[in-house]
Amino acid sequence: MYKINISEIPEEGINRSYKPGVSIRYLILEEFGAPNFEMRYFELEKGMVTSVDLHEFEHEIFILRGQGKLFLEGKEYGLRPQDAVLIEGNEQHQLRQDGDEPFGFLCIVPNGVSTSKGVVKLSYGVKQ
Repeated sequence: MYKINISEIPEEGINRSYKPGVSIRYLILEEFGAPNFEMRYFELEKGMVTSVDLHEFEHEIFILRGQGKLFLEGKEYGLRPQDAVLIEGNEQHQLRQDGDEPFGFLCIVPNGVSTSKGVVKLSYGVKQ
């Protein structure tokens, strides 16, 4: 079993170098004992966007706070808390904060595809 509270992740475990105004917190990883998937929490400050991505693997997103937009294959979709989205492999996508508060969402991907975690210290993720 492994358990972490998002508020317990130390500053050196938060990726703030991905893009300005975007933070990534690594909640569940292969390094912490997860055999198949990684769960990350993204938070976008006012007006910020993720990279435009296109990759072969699917991933799931679950909106926790704020408002946002998903740009997927040339179409725009509004996002709000409790929305769940499946982005299939090879679909070009980008997320943008919209509204007055930060836009926070979980993003689940297969193990081994997240290269952004390499820039932070994951020592907080001790399996119990």
